[in-house]
Amino acid sequence: MSHPGQWIRLLFASKKFKAGDERLAFAIDHPEPLLHFALASGSHSDPPVRVYTPKKIQQELETSKEDYIRMNLSLRNQKVQLPKLVETFAKESGLCSAGLREMVNRSIPESSRKCFKRCQYGSGKSRKAIDWIPHSFTFRYLIFREAAK
Repeated sequence: MSHPGQWIRLLFASKKFKAGDERLAFAIDHPEPLLHFALASGSHSDPPVRVYTPKKIQQELETSKEDYIRMNLSLRNQKVQLPKLVETFAKESGLCSAGLREMVNRSIPESSRKCFKRCQYGSGKSRKAIDWIPHSFTFRYLIFREAAK
């Protein structure tokens, strides 16, 4: 496997394991697209390392997604720039262009929403208004402040 963290995809492939394979114990039964915002393999484009709790896992994953979008969104020259990870999440979640636009709009500060709308509607198709930033595999671990405590 050529890229760090590519082994993670194996966790999603429980049907590829034979009965009795010890990896089945760690496989995920059904895909959870929000996990993209929780898994950090040491790549520069990965989300920060966080600590998650069983009681609030869904809320914490949503927060991680929103923080990731907020930290990585760039609005330049009537174009929205977002990491490819957000596109992967949108596809795996089955989000249409309007759903993607709404998700990003909810994740960004009020001060950026007007500019975001201008970028989206100024170019016609919302997916075309987004420049997807390729994943950077250079090494970096970003640890969220709460995880360091």
